[in-house]
Amino acid sequence: MIRICIAAVAALALAACSKAPEDTTARYTLGGGVGSITVQAAANGDARVESGQQVLVRNGGTEYLVLTDSKGKFAAKVPDFIAVMGEMMREGGMKPTGLGPQSDYELIKKGTETVAGIAGDVWNVRAKPAKDAKAGPPTETIEAVVSSDPALAGIGKALSMQTRLGTAGMQQVQGGQGNLEKRVEEMLDKGMVLRFGDALKLDKIEKAPIDAKTFALP
Repeated sequence: MIRICIAAVAALALAACSKAPEDTTARYTLGGGVGSITVQAAANGDARVESGQQVLVRNGGTEYLVLTDSKGKFAAKVPDFIAVMGEMMREGGMKPTGLGPQSDYELIKKGTETVAGIAGDVWNVRAKPAKDAKAGPPTETIEAVVSSDPALAGIGKALSMQTRLGTAGMQQVQGGQGNLEKRVEEMLDKGMVLRFGDALKLDKIEKAPIDAKTFALP
């Protein structure tokens, strides 16, 4: 009995020390100061990503794109929107270009970097050098700084909604996912993006309650 009581006390102490998920808001600046992205992630998994006129919402585990027509705003499930986009391309006579010959790419950890006070790992995606090729100029590298902090995972998952929507359009044009896109997706799935090359950089992060109405659908 004493052992059970001790174990119970230890479990309760551990639970008290464990940090519960918090509502989090991240604000990013786009490269060249051309705009910003606001990402809001609720502790219950709901999320909202807003960049200019584009708004994505995850509500109850389902992802939506908020659109506007002559009747006002409405929400379309992201998979449905992608399917319709592909159908419109086919009806317009557009055929996938095909992936063609592709290089192999590798994902390499290059160190650490702190962005807006948050430490992250620096990851590079680059083409693998051919074994029989002579030494030449370095290949183009795609770089991102990513935090693997579990407390920020909600922001990372929320931002990935926008990434997947963008890559879905590219896949419709190409007719599939290329080797480069696969490695970039693997890199971005490692956590919360703090910086993506010169295109995107975290400006600040806030942990405070977010009104549930923020994630409501029109």
